[in-house]
Amino acid sequence: MFLTKIELDPSRRLARKYLGSPQVMHAVVLKATGGDESDGPGRVLWRVDQGHATALYVQSPQAPNCSQILEEAGRPGGQMQTLDYEPFLERLSEGQVWGFRLTANPSRAISQGPGMRGKRSGHVTVEQQRQWLITRASSLGFSLVPTGTDDDADSLLTVVRRGRPVFGRENPQQGRRDRVTINQTVYEGVLQVRDADALRHSLVAGIGRSKAYGCGLMTLARHRQE
Repeated sequence: MFLTKIELDPSRRLARKYLGSPQVMHAVVLKATGGDESDGPGRVLWRVDQGHATALYVQSPQAPNCSQILEEAGRPGGQMQTLDYEPFLERLSEGQVWGFRLTANPSRAISQGPGMRGKRSGHVTVEQQRQWLITRASSLGFSLVPTGTDDDADSLLTVVRRGRPVFGRENPQQGRRDRVTINQTVYEGVLQVRDADALRHSLVAGIGRSKAYGCGLMTLARHRQE
């Protein structure tokens, strides 16, 4: 697995086009990575981080060729950084503490009756979105570490950004173009590894739904204790 970072320049026309549509960015990322859309471990994941700078992160089974993205939408003078992710994944072990960042699409299945597939519905309130990740942490291979004095949701993690991108997607089976809305939620917090194998799977396979559209990628960073 490889993890790539590219700094984007939102003032550039094509950068705005890519950033304005998860569907467009999805196509650009697949072209750079060879087009693997399979679900599960080894699939392509991507995420856009926005702050003092705008960065595109891409996780892929093979080292991608992102030269077109850099040329068309990259920050002038910026570079593409690609790291071999495997050594880091192999070093994960129980008890380690890491800071994390995750963009996800928290949702739930609403029952449609016996024998019928549940209808997916996005969580829309901050508290619903927090609880979505809190209740899944154990199965994902980690526990959340409080960063304050209380063990409430505010202390366990922070929702730092929320958005609802809307875009069209072709539905060839139905012969129509569907309207897609994502409850894009950016989480930050501190985790402790409880099951290294499960956490590795979560990092590689992605977390939650809408993985093709900028959700599911969790990255870890060294946690500095105060």
